[in-house]
Amino acid sequence: MKRLFKQPIDLFWPYLRPYKKEVVWGMVLIAAAQAVSTTIPLFFRKVVDDVHAWVEGEAAAPRWADSIQGDILVYVGMIGTLALIQMGFQMGMRWLLNSAARRAENDIRQDYFYHLLTLPISYYHKTPTGDLMSRATNDLNAVRMFLGFGLRMLFDAVLAFALGLIVMCYLDWKLAIYALLPMPVLALVMNRVASSIHANFREVQEGFSRISARVQENISGIRAVKAYVQREPEIADFDVLNDDFLEKNKKLVRVEALFRPLSFLISGSSLLIILWVGGGQVVRSELSLGDFVAFNAYLTKLIFPMILLGWMIDRYQRGLASMQRIREVIETRPNIVDGDTVSVESLRGDVEFRNLSFSYDGTPVLRNISVRVPAGSSLAIVGRVGSGKTTLGRLIPRLIEPQEGEVCIDGHRVDRIPIAQLRKAIGYVPQEPFLFSDTLYDNIAYGIDEDQDEEQVVTWAAEVSQLANDLEDIPDGLQARVGERGVTLSGGQKQRASLARAVARKPRILILDDAMAAVDTHTEEEILRRLRTVMEGRTTILISHRVSTVQHADRIIVLEEGAIVEQGTHAELVALGGRYADMHRRQQLTEELDEI
Repeated sequence: MKRLFKQPIDLFWPYLRPYKKEVVWGMVLIAAAQAVSTTIPLFFRKVVDDVHAWVEGEAAAPRWADSIQGDILVYVGMIGTLALIQMGFQMGMRWLLNSAARRAENDIRQDYFYHLLTLPISYYHKTPTGDLMSRATNDLNAVRMFLGFGLRMLFDAVLAFALGLIVMCYLDWKLAIYALLPMPVLALVMNRVASSIHANFREVQEGFSRISARVQENISGIRAVKAYVQREPEIADFDVLNDDFLEKNKKLVRVEALFRPLSFLISGSSLLIILWVGGGQVVRSELSLGDFVAFNAYLTKLIFPMILLGWMIDRYQRGLASMQRIREVIETRPNIVDGDTVSVESLRGDVEFRNLSFSYDGTPVLRNISVRVPAGSSLAIVGRVGSGKTTLGRLIPRLIEPQEGEVCIDGHRVDRIPIAQLRKAIGYVPQEPFLFSDTLYDNIAYGIDEDQDEEQVVTWAAEVSQLANDLEDIPDGLQARVGERGVTLSGGQKQRASLARAVARKPRILILDDAMAAVDTHTEEEILRRLRTVMEGRTTILISHRVSTVQHADRIIVLEEGAIVEQGTHAELVALGGRYADMHRRQQLTEELDEI
């Protein structure tokens, strides 16, 4: 039995512990139900012996016939009553244990989702969304099946086997030994098959994760699939994954197809032995017919737990493999956590990078960056694609951590400021805006403090971002549902909605990472004009490839290969005649050509 449960059941216990009262009482009701069930064959034994005595003429037929019929009715009534009592115990047991299992499932799901929100962005860069969804659905369902049925069946099977064996030994201990002869063979088969089920089911779940990830990617990227006429190649790739998933399932089915019938065969051989040996004892009058009938009833109770144990082992191995996959995520420790924090009542927004360097998987992205942005001022970051602009912006709210150097706000290292307080003071607009499948209003109001007049703030933020100009063309205006990832909006509208969401928080630090790349220059000018009012008294980090976006910033730095190569005001950099001036000339030329 040890080999059947090589992995500790303690893996599940932390989630059952809060409901141990329901679990314990459920086990008590299982014991009560099995105790009642064990007594029923004894009444059958008495009825059979009495009827046999009457048939054999061991009593006066007329008088005994009435008496025996009366006895039979009494026994029938008692057996029916016991069956009803057993049913009541079983109903209570199922309600308690299934309730505990559902609550444990709910806790696992909550822990899983909570932990997903604590993991850093880098984790999601290397882990497919479909795989995470598979663990939250398919794997969690396998865990629930074990908690809801497997544990109950295990206790039920052990009690049924123990009580049945005790009564069988009481009736005829020698015959009981014959009944147990095939059991070691069954235990050996279970031991060998259990590890195979575990390994095969884990492969099945991993295959399902790959399929889920592929489907999720195709749905999210459906526009690219259609635009590049990749329907057939995607179908072909999916067929490969699907066929591989089928083969893994067939392999698991082959193991189970052999295991379960073999369990029936080995267990059923006990019945054949008893029919042969016990039947001979009845013929030789060494065993009463009632004892023989009762013995077979208990043997059936003995065989059923062994077969049930096989099913339970299957569910346990499935649940264990799935729980391990869920724990792999839950036990992943986020590398960005609150450490030795300082008490900061409020942040002014003085941002400073001190000798900062950063690498992605050993590839340098930022090199020895040192720059300070006084509270209430603005810093613009420009440079070519891949120069490290976005990385620098992500370091401020601790979306990523630097390997060398420091990022400080108001003189405190950001890793010492409580994460919630730090990010609450920052409004961040990423390069790729994300909108939830909700109304436009709720997307803008996302993260607004409760003490603010939400409707007034949302309206104001929509005007600042110039989104208000488009509301007349959007059915239902701010109450329009934007679809998954804002699919019903244009790229410019999504960027402006994302900008409105950041502005609505009225943060001390505003980070705009190419936040107006998808809007035309006229709209950009109007947004910037309105933003200048918002930016007053707030620290603003502008990241852009457009000179028109950054030219009014208090200070501009130019990045190249992760290092600052130029810095100054717009006028100073143009006069310098370097990289920034070259960008300015080329963009002016582009604007002139567009006007022609």
